Amino acid sequence: MPTTHHCARCGAGLGDGRFCTSCGEPVDTLADWRTDTAERPRVEAGPSAPAEPPTTATAPEPARFRLFADEDDEDDDHTEPTRVVPVAAYDAAYEEEADDVATPRRGGGSWVPWASGFAVMALIAGLGAFLLLADSDDPAESAADPAATEREPRERPANRSRDRTPEQTTEPEPAPDGPADLARYVGIEAPKPAPPSQDNSGNVVRYDVEQMVDGVPETTWRTPGDATGATITLTFDEPTVLSEVGLINGYAKVGQDKQGILDWYHGNRRVLAVEWSFDDGTVKTQKLGDTTIMQTVSLPQVETTAVKLKLLKVSPPGPGRASRDYTAISDVQLFGHTA
Repeated sequence: MPTTHHCARCGAGLGDGRFCTSCGEPVDTLADWRTDTAERPRVEAGPSAPAEPPTTATAPEPARFRLFADEDDEDDDHTEPTRVVPVAAYDAAYEEEADDVATPRRGGGSWVPWASGFAVMALIAGLGAFLLLADSDDPAESAADPAATEREPRERPANRSRDRTPEQTTEPEPAPDGPADLARYVGIEAPKPAPPSQDNSGNVVRYDVEQMVDGVPETTWRTPGDATGATITLTFDEPTVLSEVGLINGYAKVGQDKQGILDWYHGNRRVLAVEWSFDDGTVKTQKLGDTTIMQTVSLPQVETTAVKLKLLKVSPPGPGRASRDYTAISDVQLFGHTA
C-alpha cells in the first residue's frame, strides 16, 4: 500500500500538487516527499504563518484624461490616495442623474412671456393710434371758438424755420453804426398776445410780441379779435434816425393738412391801414395791400427814440377751414441808423 503524506498545517492528505488542497499550504515548505524515500511520521497540524495567496495579474485601468483630483498634495503626508473613477462609470452615473431632471416638453412652456409680449404690442399700438388721432384734428372745429387751442398743420416750405422764438440774451446786442433794419433792437409794448397753440406735428406755436421783430415771416404776433384802434409802441435805447418803416400785415404762413392747403394769411384778420408817429410830431399814414411781402413807406430822415404804430383798419376773418378770429402782424421794419 502506498504511503500517504499529510499537510503539515492542517493534516489533510496531500496529492501530487504543490499546494495542500484543503488549506492551500505550499508543499515545498515540507520535505519534498516526491523525491525523498524516507518514511516520515505524521505531523500534527499546528499554527503557522498564513501564506499569501497566489498573486494574479490586475487588469489595467481604462485610459482617461487626468483630473484635478488626481494631483497629489506634496505638502500633506497624510493625504488619502485619490479614488479614480473610470470614465465609463462616471458617464453612467451622469446619465442616471440626468434622467432624474425634469426636461420641459415642447409646447409646455410658461404662458407668462407670451402674455408680456402681447401686452407690450398692445401698448405700442394704442400709443400709435393716440398720436394718429391727435394729428388729425379738423381745423374747422377750433375755428368756431377763437379762444380754443388751435392746431395748425405743417409748413409747406421745407427749408424755412418753423415758429422760431428769438433767442433771449442777458445783454442787448448793440445796434450797427451804418443804416440797417433796427427793429430787432427795440423794446415793444403791444396788446396781449393770443395763447399758444399746437400744430399737427405736436410742436407748440407761440404768438409773443417779440416775434413781430425777429425777421422770420412765418412767425407772428397776433391778438384775439379785431384790434382796430390798438397801438404798438417800439422804443430805442438812444436817439435814432429813421428813413423807412414798414410791416407784413398778417400771418404770412401757409400750412397743409390731410384735406389740403391752409392759408393762414387770409384765414386770420389782416391789417389794412396804419398810422406811424414819431417824437418830433411826424405822422405817416400807410395803406396796406393783400400780400405777404414787406410793405414799406419812406420818411424824411426822422430822429426819434420811440415809434408808435396805430392800427387804423383791420379785415374780418377769412372764410374756409383756415378762418381764425385773430389780428396778426408777422414782421415790422425800422430802417435807419443811430443819431
